[in-house]
Amino acid sequence: MTERPTPGLFERIERAMDQFMTGALTLLLLGLILLGLTQIVLRNLVGMSLPWADGAMRAMVLWLAMIAATVGAARLKHIRIDVAQRWIPARFLGGLHRLLMLATAVVCLIMAWFSLRLVALEYEFQAMAFASVPSWMVVLIVPIGFVLMASRFLAHAVGPTQDEVNADPAEILDDQTPS
Repeated sequence: MTERPTPGLFERIERAMDQFMTGALTLLLLGLILLGLTQIVLRNLVGMSLPWADGAMRAMVLWLAMIAATVGAARLKHIRIDVAQRWIPARFLGGLHRLLMLATAVVCLIMAWFSLRLVALEYEFQAMAFASVPSWMVVLIVPIGFVLMASRFLAHAVGPTQDEVNADPAEILDDQTPS
């Protein structure tokens, strides 16, 4: 039985981010459900509703989507189309994976740049999303989410591939020993 090495700084930061995002997803989803149920009960039983609740629920859905996308990127559970994987020899798949993760990180950074411009426009207009919350604060999650996704895809590009992570350490050592 092999001993697991003590996690380094990067692994501890990654684990803390994952726990934070999982907690944020849980709280947002529970809040969304409770606010939605409150709205239904108030409308059906009292004939009124909270005027800010619909805007707050739209904001919660946006935040849920961006945080969930970041978690999906970290766990490689995002939507993928593996068309070429069937026809490319196995020895090239690791390099292809790294190249695709790098390209995806670049696309995420481009999306972050354009979404940051959206935040700036929202800031200029000074519109309110709900209650006293400015709309720029609501859409701020979009560039943050894309930057976080880019960092996760970049980590997948330079780190071990999923096959290397799941491989038995003894098999990796056998593959590296000269015959």
